[in-house]
Parts: sequence; C-alpha cells; structure tokens
Amino acid sequence: MNPLPLLAVMAGALGAALVFRWVRVPLWPLTGGLVGAAAVNLGFGLAAEVPTAIALTGQLLIGTAIGATIGSEVFRQFLRIIGPGTLAVTVVLGAGLLFGWLFATAGLMDPAEAMLALIPGGVGEMVAAAIALDLDSAQVVGVQMVRILTVLLSLPLVFRVSEWIHRRWIAGPGGESPST
Repeated sequence: MNPLPLLAVMAGALGAALVFRWVRVPLWPLTGGLVGAAAVNLGFGLAAEVPTAIALTGQLLIGTAIGATIGSEVFRQFLRIIGPGTLAVTVVLGAGLLFGWLFATAGLMDPAEAMLALIPGGVGEMVAAAIALDLDSAQVVGVQMVRILTVLLSLPLVFRVSEWIHRRWIAGPGGESPST
C-alpha cells in the first residue's frame, strides 16, 4: 500500500481543521478534518484508504475521550431523561426513515442506501453497514456528511435562539428562572 495518498489526506484534514479553528467553526477538529480529508481525496482523485488499525485506534480514542467524562452524576441524569430521550430518539429515527422512504419513492436513491444515509448514526457505522450490504457507500457517506455538517454549522444559531427564548420568556426581566 502506498502511504502517500493517506498522508496527503491527513495533511488536508489537518490544514482544514486549523482553518476551521481560526474562523471558529464549531467542533473544528471533526468538521475541518472531515471537509479537508474529503476535499483532498476528491480533488486529487486519491481514493485513500485508512488502514483498519488506524481507524480502530481513532474510534478507541474518541470512545475514551467521551467515556472519561462520565461520572456517577451521569446515571442520575440518565434516569431523569430516559423517557423524554427515548421519545426524542424515536421521533428522529422515524423522521430519518420517513425521509429515506421519500427519497427512495422519488427515485433519488436506492431504498436501503436512503435509509442508511438519512437515519442518524455514526458515519463510520452507516458506511460500514453499506459496505457489508454491498450498497453504494459513497452515497451514504455523502448524505451523512451533509447531515452532520448541517447540524454542526447550525449550532451557534440554535444556541443563540435558545438563549434569547430563555431570557425573553423563561427567565423573565430579573434574569433568573422561575425554578431557581
């Protein structure tokens, strides 16, 4: 295996991540890495493949970073939100399946690819499922990237609107919530 395409894609990922940090894009390491790697891979037609050991190491590091933040308080919070959280996940999954069905019905994508592309989940897991099912993984990853980037890039606006609603209708003129 020639390491040059992988090194070029990694350089593109790092470069875009640093630019995204400079312009203050939310989750700049993830969004910049994703956009930079894809831009170099597509722009130069490299078709670089990340070795399984590196991909697994990356997933392990992400899991470790998330798992290290979990303390005993998380389980108390979990018990409070299990009902509403299950409802939210069910609605989001249902919407993804509905849009997948609509995309398939409109002839935009194969039904199985549309489902994998439009339901929420990790890009790696959805693409791995597409590959295992012998589907077009490029379509799945393309739609998943659009979904993730749309969510991440819209977060600042969502947070500002949420803060404004909280100040305007929940906290009231004194700035404190009624429950405090």
